[in-house]
Amino acid sequence: QLYSGVYQVVEGQLAFLGSARWFYRSSPLLPRQTRSFGSAAVARKIEEMDKVDPSLHRLPNATPVVGLNCKSAFENLSPSERLYAHHIARASFEGSLLVFLQVSPESAGIFVLLHRIFSSESIEALKEKALAAGFTDDEWQNFLVWTGAFYSNSGNYKGFGDSKFIPVVSSEKLQKVVAASKAASLFPDLLSIYAFVEQGIFSLDSRTAGLGFNDTGVTTYHSELVRKADSDLINQYMKEKNLEGWNTRLFKEEVNGKTTLKIKFASTSVGVSEEEYEGVKVQLEKGDYAEILARACIHLQKAGEYAATANQKAMMNKYAQHFTTGDLNDHKDASRMWIKDVNPIVESYIGFIENYRDPAGVRSEFEGFVAAVNKETSKKFGHLVEKAEIILKRLPWGTAYEKDSFLKPDFTALDIIAFGSSGIPAGINIPNYDDIRQNEGFKNVSLSNVISAMPKQKMNFISEEDENLIFEYNGKAFEVQVGLHELLGHGSGKLFQRNADGSFNFDKENTVDIITGGKVTSWYEPGETWGGLFGQLASAYEECRAEAVGYVLCCDADILQIFGHDGEFGQLIKYVNWLSEIRAGLLALEFYNADLQKWGQAHCWARYVLTKVVLEAGQGFVTIEETKDSEGGEDLSFKLDKTKIDSVGMPAVREFLKKLQAYKSTADVKGATALFNKYGSVGPTELKWREICIAKRKPRRIFVQPNTKLTADGKDVELVTYPETCEGIVSSFVERYSPESISDLEKLWNAEKKYFPAAYVKH
Repeated sequence: QLYSGVYQVVEGQLAFLGSARWFYRSSPLLPRQTRSFGSAAVARKIEEMDKVDPSLHRLPNATPVVGLNCKSAFENLSPSERLYAHHIARASFEGSLLVFLQVSPESAGIFVLLHRIFSSESIEALKEKALAAGFTDDEWQNFLVWTGAFYSNSGNYKGFGDSKFIPVVSSEKLQKVVAASKAASLFPDLLSIYAFVEQGIFSLDSRTAGLGFNDTGVTTYHSELVRKADSDLINQYMKEKNLEGWNTRLFKEEVNGKTTLKIKFASTSVGVSEEEYEGVKVQLEKGDYAEILARACIHLQKAGEYAATANQKAMMNKYAQHFTTGDLNDHKDASRMWIKDVNPIVESYIGFIENYRDPAGVRSEFEGFVAAVNKETSKKFGHLVEKAEIILKRLPWGTAYEKDSFLKPDFTALDIIAFGSSGIPAGINIPNYDDIRQNEGFKNVSLSNVISAMPKQKMNFISEEDENLIFEYNGKAFEVQVGLHELLGHGSGKLFQRNADGSFNFDKENTVDIITGGKVTSWYEPGETWGGLFGQLASAYEECRAEAVGYVLCCDADILQIFGHDGEFGQLIKYVNWLSEIRAGLLALEFYNADLQKWGQAHCWARYVLTKVVLEAGQGFVTIEETKDSEGGEDLSFKLDKTKIDSVGMPAVREFLKKLQAYKSTADVKGATALFNKYGSVGPTELKWREICIAKRKPRRIFVQPNTKLTADGKDVELVTYPETCEGIVSSFVERYSPESISDLEKLWNAEKKYFPAAYVKH
C-alpha cells in the first residue's frame, strides 16, 4: 500500500498527494533519483503545498482559558437533581469521546497518548523531562496550550473554523518526552501509538490544513476512499429508502474491482444488511462506536432513576434506546418528550445533533449537555416567547411563509454544568429534525455562563470609544441577539412540501412567490429535507437567516424593553449589537481559505455575507478603510454610523432576509446558492483585508469545565472545579475518564486504521 501511494504521486495522480508528500520527499525506502522523479506539475503542486503558512495553524501562548461558572447554580439543586445532572454529565462526557473518531484519523490516538502521559505523572514532573529533552519554557507552555485546545476542540481541528492546529515544538523533542515519560514504562505500546500519530500531529499541507472531503481536506465521517460522488450516491439511496444520516458515517471498500459503500450506524447493537444499488454494494452496518455508547447508556438509564417526572425518565430511556438500536425514530421520540419537558430545573439534550463539520452536510457530531436553569434570565426569554406570535408578523415574508401555528417553545437561560462536544455555543435551537420542528415544535436555550465567560482582549479596527462600549455592554447586546436568533430566527419560517399523498402543506394555487410575484413553482418532495437538499450550504445559510432576524428585530424598541433596555439605553444596546455583529463579519475573513476559495466555519460565512450586504447598501452606513497602525504596519478602520441603522442597515438586511426565506421555503437550491455566493465571495479587496485580519488576529478562548463526583455514600454529588489555565484543562480531562474508557477508545481507533492508510504513511 505504501508503494502504491508513492506510485500514484510519481505518476502525477494527485488525489493522495497531500498525505503522501512526506513520503515522496524523504522516504529512505526510495532511491534519491526516484524521490526527485515526477512531472513538473507534480513538483509545482508539492511546492505549492509547502507554502501553507504554519504560523496560521499555531496557537499563541496567550490563548485565554475561561471557566464555566456554575457553582452556585449547582449548589442550589437538590440532591436528587444533582444526581440526575451528574449522570447526564457522565453520559455526555463518555459519549463525547467518539467525537475524536469523527474529526481526523489521528485524533483518537492522540487522545489516548495524552491521557496516558498526563495520568501517569504530574505536569511538573513532565515539564522537567521536557526541559531536559531540549524544550524551552515557551515551547513547554505552547505544548500545554496545544493540549488544552486539543481537549477543548475534541481533536486537532478547531471546532470553530475547522482548521488544523499544530504545536510549536519539534517532533524530535516531543518524541523524547514521550520516551522519557513514566507512561512509556507503564504502557508498552505508547511509543507505537506516538509513531502512528506523529505525522498527524505535525503534518501541514493544503489537504490536511482543514476539514473537507478526503481528496481536498480531512474527515472521518467518510473513510479515505470516499469522494463526493460516493456521498451523493448514498444520499440518493437514503432518500429513496426514507433514511436519514444524522448518526451515520460512510466508509468505502474496493475488493477485486467491486465497490462496497458502508453506511455505519452508531449503536451498541451490531448487524449488517446489504443490497445492490446503482452498480455498487450498499451495506447498512450497525455497531459504530458501540463500546463508547454502551457507557453513555449506563448513565442515561441511571439518570432516569433520579428524574423529576415520568416524562423525563421515559426521555432518558429513549435516548439510551436510540444509542442501543441506532434507530433515529427512537431519538425523535426522545426529542418529542424533550419538547414537552417544559420549565425543568435541570435541562439537557444528547445525541447526534449538528452537521456543520460533515463536508456533505448530512452526518452529525455527537453532543451532550446538562445545565441548571438560570431563573432570572429565563424570565426575559419567557416574555419574548409570550409575544412571539405578534413579533413573527413583523418578519418580511407574510403569513403564507410562516408555520400554520406557532407552537410556543420553552425558552430558558442555562448555566452549563457539562457540555461534551467540539465546542460550546452561546445558544441552541433544537431539535433539528424538520418534521418535528415544522409540526410539533422546538425548544430554545441560551447559555448564560458561556456568554458571560468573555476574556478582555484588545479589539482590532475600532475606535477606543467603540471598544469601551463593547467591553461594557456586549454581554447585554449579545443576550438580545441570541434570544432573537434562536427563538425567532431558527424558530421561524415554513418549508413548502408535497405530502406523500400528493397534497401540499400550503395553498399552491394562491401563494405568491415573494421574489418573482408569480406562483410558487418549487417545493420539497416526499423524503426531501432542508439539510439533505441544501447540503454544504445549509448550515451557513440557516445561520445567516437567524442572524439577520436578530439584526432586524433588535431595532424594535418594544423588543429591547422585554430585555429591560428602555429609551436611550435601548438604542445604545442596539448600536452595540450591530457594531459587534457587523464587525464580526469582517473578522470572519480569518476563517476563509484563500487557496481553496472555501469558508471553514458556517457562522463566520454567515456573518461575512451580512457584512457584505450592509456594505453594498452604501450611504456611509458601514465603512472599512485601510490605514496604518502606530508602528507603520497595515491596519483597518471599521466604522458603523449609528444614525443610519434604521434608515440604511436594517432595510438592507430586511430585504436580504426576505430572499433567504423565499429560497428556503421553496426548496430553490439554485437561487439560494447564487444569492449566497454573490455576497459570500471574497474579492481582491477582501483578500487584502483578510491578510490584515490574520496578522492582527486574537486567539479564541478555550474552556475549562468542572467535573461532577459522587460522594462517598453515593447519595449526593460534588462539583470539582479547576484553575482557568491549560494545566486546569489537562487535569479536568485526566480525572474525567477511566482507564477502561481510554482502552475502549483505543480499540475503536485501532479498528479504523485500515480505512485511513494515508494518515499513517510515515509509520
